[in-house]
Amino acid sequence: MTSFPPGDDNTVEAAVCRMVTNRGSEAEGPPESPRLIEDCLPTLPSSPSKKTSSTKRKQYYINRAIRNSDLTPKAKGRKSLRRLENNRYLMSLLERDECVAAAADEVDSCICASPSIFAEACNNEIYIEIWNDFMNRSGEEQEKVLAYLEQEVRKPREKMNKCKDKRTEHPAYSPEECYQRINRSLRCTLRRRQIPMGTLEVLEEEMLSFFSVTPASVYIALMENSYQRLLLHAVCQYMDLASASSNLEGKRQMRVVNRNREFCPPELLLSSYLQMKC
Repeated sequence: MTSFPPGDDNTVEAAVCRMVTNRGSEAEGPPESPRLIEDCLPTLPSSPSKKTSSTKRKQYYINRAIRNSDLTPKAKGRKSLRRLENNRYLMSLLERDECVAAAADEVDSCICASPSIFAEACNNEIYIEIWNDFMNRSGEEQEKVLAYLEQEVRKPREKMNKCKDKRTEHPAYSPEECYQRINRSLRCTLRRRQIPMGTLEVLEEEMLSFFSVTPASVYIALMENSYQRLLLHAVCQYMDLASASSNLEGKRQMRVVNRNREFCPPELLLSSYLQMKC
């Protein structure tokens, strides 16, 4: 037990304080040194050994954080997520504004390059005079003028439609009507005799292949066989073609021409029609 000199209260209090301080320091032990960040990082998950240098572990987690931030940025909280969404929305608006500005620049350049028809009409004295004359007329007269202009615009289209070949749509272009185009003597010959269908099909195929490619050309062929010429005449009349035979240096020559602007063969050929009737 420690003895204190009598009558010295200050000395006693100081000694007690020193004893309490020494006991507290002995219980706590020596002070710890501060830990580094590298020591707090966990070991690499892909590493087989637990003893990995702190530098490698630090670089690994830095690289993983960079990859995650580049590929899929993730917000940790609601505020961060909202800021991220707002940032993306603003970026989309920026890109949209840039596209609109680029399109507006292109439109402005086109307008500057080529003036509109209305601008040209306003600068033309003849057009202005016609416009003023039209505006000074009554409503009925203006309607008559507009109807006349519409009719004038419609005329070229009607002419084009008339010139277009519509024989296949007409009921007179049916197989029966095509057969009736053949003259009576040829029809009697086709009914009485046994027709060689092979020869007839060859002639049909030759006409189809020729006039389907070149409808405005003239088909010329030498044919000494009179029966083949007869069949060719029948095929041409059935297909609405004009055929004629003539002498050329003592030989018979066949000449076939398409009388229409386009070549529209019947859906049912003559050989098929004759087989169907028999």
